[in-house]
Amino acid sequence: MSYLSLLPKSLFSVRLVHAPPDKQLQRGDRTLIEQLKEKCPTLADPAKAFYVPSWVLPQGDIQTIYLYTQHYKPAGCPIVYERQVFEFSDGGRAAVDWSPPPPPHSGKAAGAPLVVLVPGIGGTSHDYYARSFICCLAKSLPGCRVAVLQSRGCNGVSLVTPKAFHGGHTDDLREFVAHLRKQMPDVPLVGVGFSLGATILTKYVGEEGAMCPFVAAASVGNPFDIDVTVSNMCVPSLRNRYLYAAALNRSLLSLFAINEKVIMACRPDLDVDAIRASRNIGEFNEAFTAKVFGFATARELHQNGNCASDLQNVQIPMLFVNAADDPMCCKQTVPFSEIEANPHLVLALTRFGGHLAYFEGSRLTPWLPRQLVQFIAAMLEW
Repeated sequence: MSYLSLLPKSLFSVRLVHAPPDKQLQRGDRTLIEQLKEKCPTLADPAKAFYVPSWVLPQGDIQTIYLYTQHYKPAGCPIVYERQVFEFSDGGRAAVDWSPPPPPHSGKAAGAPLVVLVPGIGGTSHDYYARSFICCLAKSLPGCRVAVLQSRGCNGVSLVTPKAFHGGHTDDLREFVAHLRKQMPDVPLVGVGFSLGATILTKYVGEEGAMCPFVAAASVGNPFDIDVTVSNMCVPSLRNRYLYAAALNRSLLSLFAINEKVIMACRPDLDVDAIRASRNIGEFNEAFTAKVFGFATARELHQNGNCASDLQNVQIPMLFVNAADDPMCCKQTVPFSEIEANPHLVLALTRFGGHLAYFEGSRLTPWLPRQLVQFIAAMLEW
């Protein structure tokens, strides 16, 4: 027994936010919420939906830091990928890692569901949240495949154009999904996005509207308002100086350093010294990202990446999972009213979990993958 067992159970309940009963999305004789309550009870049934953090990692910062350490331990959740380098129409390219490898042009596997996974900022297929999800998916839905679409310049595929990524840039996802639909017209597609990838996925789904090729989508740790999120991370606090903002800024500076020759050959007008001197994400985006994507300022870039305004146009079932103690994406940016106004949307808000972490029990097993897999299975069946 841990000290957590002494706390009221209601403290750990999952808060489900959705449209009112008279406006809920319905197929046949069942609404979206009824389907989730039956097929995803640990996420949507009030009597069973609880997330109790591990007593070892009771707080969001600790959960998030521990998740980061697991990125470097592939033995804990081994995945065998097959690498594809996808080339975009503008000449750029990105790594796509498949698990299991792409199927032959014929055979039973060709019609199996495919999950398109979009990682967070600078994220890769080796990140623990991706690997743990894919492991759970393989065990619970055998035959289901995953294609991890990584951002340009990440995971061993160098930039060949100056553009890398930002929260409002949905063109790469759109082009890749269109390619999949052309190559696999009968395959059910599901989108899953984490952190910045969740923002990109949400914007894409909203922009596509009724024409979206996904049958469903799931967003985890979505910042929703990138302008506010980046502003918070630029505050000169100890947390930002030594933890999240610093780590993210280092990854962005590393991406630039690795690809500096290509970038500067195409964009000699960029101020290299200003880019190298960036102390946080805001300064890096001001000196580099905003300029290569054609924005006047970093704030204009950030506002372009805000996805709350796209929620009204989502026309497929979409799940959002956020933690109130997420140290990177604050609860104040969650667009509750927009989610309640669209019957296609459901928010599962937990009190604990950190940023993409959600570890539970003494063995620190991840709670999140099971919820996502249950949701995917429920939507493929519905």
